[in-house]
Amino acid sequence: MTPDVERVVESPVAPPPDRGRLLNAAEVADLIGGVSAAWVRRNVPYKVPLGHSTVRWFKDDVLSWLESRRGQ
Repeated sequence: MTPDVERVVESPVAPPPDRGRLLNAAEVADLIGGVSAAWVRRNVPYKVPLGHSTVRWFKDDVLSWLESRRGQ
């Protein structure tokens, strides 16, 4: 005889929004123009830490940040 087990069926989780591909600091610097990779690591928000010293940025996050800075 097996005990009755209530099964909880969760609704499927929606996929995360597409934020573009991951860019390294040099690629972000090229996208911005006129800045170094070190400047990018210090100043560009929305970093995605992947390891001890490895950080990346989603392309769409960088583009939206650049758009928000254009008016300043």
